[in-house]
Amino acid sequence: MYDLTSASLPVLANTPLRVLRWCMEQTILRRLIAPGLLKSAGVATYRASHDSIGAMVEPDMSGWELLPMAMQDVLPGVPRGETLGFSEGTPSRDIASLHAQYVAGSITPTAVAQAWIALRLDPQYRRLNAFIAYDDAQLLRDAAASTNRYAQGTALGELDGIPASIKDEFSVEGYRTGGGTSFIGVGKTFQDATAVARLRAAGALIVGKGQMHEIGLGVVGTNLTYGPARNPHQSAHTAGGSSGGAAAAVASGMVHIALGADGGGSIRVPAAFCGVYGLKPTYGRISSFGSAGVVWSMSHPGPIAATVRDTALAYVAMAGADEADAASLRQPEVVVPKIGKRSLTGVRIGYMPAWFSHADEEIVARCTEQLTLLREAGATIVEIEIPNLEAARVAHTIIITTEMLHGLGDTLIRNQAGLTDETRLSLALAREFTSADIAHAQQTRASCIASLRTLFQSVHCIASPTSGLVAPPIVDTTLPQGMSDLGSTFEIMRYAFLANLSGLPALSMPAGTTEAGLPIGFQLMAGPWQEALLLEIAGAIEGQRPQQQPAHFFRLH
Repeated sequence: MYDLTSASLPVLANTPLRVLRWCMEQTILRRLIAPGLLKSAGVATYRASHDSIGAMVEPDMSGWELLPMAMQDVLPGVPRGETLGFSEGTPSRDIASLHAQYVAGSITPTAVAQAWIALRLDPQYRRLNAFIAYDDAQLLRDAAASTNRYAQGTALGELDGIPASIKDEFSVEGYRTGGGTSFIGVGKTFQDATAVARLRAAGALIVGKGQMHEIGLGVVGTNLTYGPARNPHQSAHTAGGSSGGAAAAVASGMVHIALGADGGGSIRVPAAFCGVYGLKPTYGRISSFGSAGVVWSMSHPGPIAATVRDTALAYVAMAGADEADAASLRQPEVVVPKIGKRSLTGVRIGYMPAWFSHADEEIVARCTEQLTLLREAGATIVEIEIPNLEAARVAHTIIITTEMLHGLGDTLIRNQAGLTDETRLSLALAREFTSADIAHAQQTRASCIASLRTLFQSVHCIASPTSGLVAPPIVDTTLPQGMSDLGSTFEIMRYAFLANLSGLPALSMPAGTTEAGLPIGFQLMAGPWQEALLLEIAGAIEGQRPQQQPAHFFRLH
């Protein structure tokens, strides 16, 4: 049943890329060139196939709550409350450690904010390029307020005074919301995005806007205006995308939590590349109100953090219904996970061997070891089949790129020169998708969700690598215009698109490194609203594998 293949598409940079991009932006020439590219990308074969099911314009989770594999049936007897448990062996730089120092008075949020501002003079900090904008005056005001709360014994909770990065896709009061470009958004906004507002209400310190792959159309961090975010483990390699700045900031110790967004792996891929945790929640679980909004049925806000517990703290703070986002109003109550070592007896984890092994050899080896850890913790590992993955991949590509085109609208036409040749080529190719393609893709989404709904009656999670490749090198000679390598992009996104097309939650967790020292990510995907299940399973095996500290690592406390 496994039908995903490796795409054969040209790798272009510099003059060849510029020439092809120019040709593709000319309507007549594009009509001549595009068919060959679309055939290589699997679109021609997809057009010849058919789905008889009705179309679905956004993920629909209605009816899933009736399935027998609910959270409370998986780990019976596990106490749950308003606080999160502790994991053993988590690094001393986690949120609990910093919060304890604040409570003890050995350090203050103001001191941490000042250390953050001073850090920006460090050449290693500048090398990583994880941030694109700051508001130091507001940061110091917020830090002073947090310091005062701790002094008065009225701290808002564990997130009070905790440094956080916000992807440039989300509105933050006092910042322009640019989507990683120089032209999206005009002037400073006067309102936080809902997810940002909830972090701020919990006391988190917004230290700056994180770098991102421009407009979110890519997984390697290409950006004409700001340049790519670099990997803290090896700075000659990318931090990933599109939330690359978020993952780089967390992995390097600049911040404890980061808000990213994931339309095609954009939280999970950079988390995997940088050796941290990245959670893409269920569609609608965290409000998208206040995001740049160029992709609406695929993109999911979510947290990136260095530990399972920190990921859970940020998730719980942001999750929940929001009147400003209709998609968020159809969710059940948020379950607070209990993080810690425990037996996973009763948990059934499925994996598709052919899909699981369709990655670099070292990735498959490390992720297979993760399956062993889950089995040793008590989980049952079973083989499964997931039908029509190739159709789902193409459908995801069609929907996300056409939503981007529509979301950008006239802004794109007026400001194309503000994007790389790489991005412009991808957008030009997307113009060849027809209304019939879009309708077909929405039918495929419905078919995909129906298949997964059946599958999740027999397993609680689906396991896979997070990416088919580790972080690729940044080729400096191709900067700033980027490099079109859609074949590698498909390899990187091989395990990501399914959760976006279906809207289901997925978590990337560290799975060790290659012999060359580059991090590897392992992914679990669950049924809707099962974020707590994913986090609790990850917590059960956290610390079983030694974590490698990045070459670029900073201590603010």
